[in-house]
Amino acid sequence: MCRVLRKASDTFSGPDDDSALMAFEGDERAFVDTQCLPNDVMAFYKPFYSWDGGSSWPESGATASATPRANYADLSTDVLTMVRDRLETGLKVEVERGVLVAELGYVQVFVAPPLVDTAHFPVVTIHLESEQPERRALGEYIGGDDFDPAENDWGESDGWLAAVRLQIIGWSLNADERKELRKAIRRVIVANLVVFADAGMDQVELEQSDVDAMNGEYGVPQMFQTVNVFTCVAPVRVSGKVAAISEVHSRSIDG
Repeated sequence: MCRVLRKASDTFSGPDDDSALMAFEGDERAFVDTQCLPNDVMAFYKPFYSWDGGSSWPESGATASATPRANYADLSTDVLTMVRDRLETGLKVEVERGVLVAELGYVQVFVAPPLVDTAHFPVVTIHLESEQPERRALGEYIGGDDFDPAENDWGESDGWLAAVRLQIIGWSLNADERKELRKAIRRVIVANLVVFADAGMDQVELEQSDVDAMNGEYGVPQMFQTVNVFTCVAPVRVSGKVAAISEVHSRSIDG
């Protein structure tokens, strides 16, 4: 059985040091200490060992120190931003080819509904409809671990594969233009399948339908929409740095 005490300095008086915090007591091989640890402040740990279930702690190990630090980073694939950027770039090509006519020379792609009074139609909007875990791995492990010899640490990542659902709406004041916008959106999505795959986006699918707003709902007599549902599976990953093991101490127990 092991008891591990924690202090702000290496001044442990023994296994019952009242000025120390008990970080762990038990027989597990490893534990995680998260109790009131300020970032970038070194903490000291000292283990004590008991062979009679905790009635006495006759042996102790060497003091170890560690400095907690918030070093996590988001390595997730931002599906909405990726699709928005590829759509705006691709639709600009459609304008240059003369398939679409846009006053600005490109079709604006917004992440919020357009203001009819100031928008230059046609426009496209994109919203995140839903995102939720789709597949998980043992221990929430996703991606590979990378060793940095210069820093002598490992980069690890946890997370899951998320099912992402986006709503892409093309807005037009003309039904024929709406038809061409619908086809252009589909072309751009298909043309970027390789780009999406390189970003970790798999199982990309696109569902399309048309909606007509004929009663002035948007402040104009008629609004023609192509409604697209974009779905895919993409990684959600958060990485962290873990120091490499520098030494191992073994202890044998007789009897």
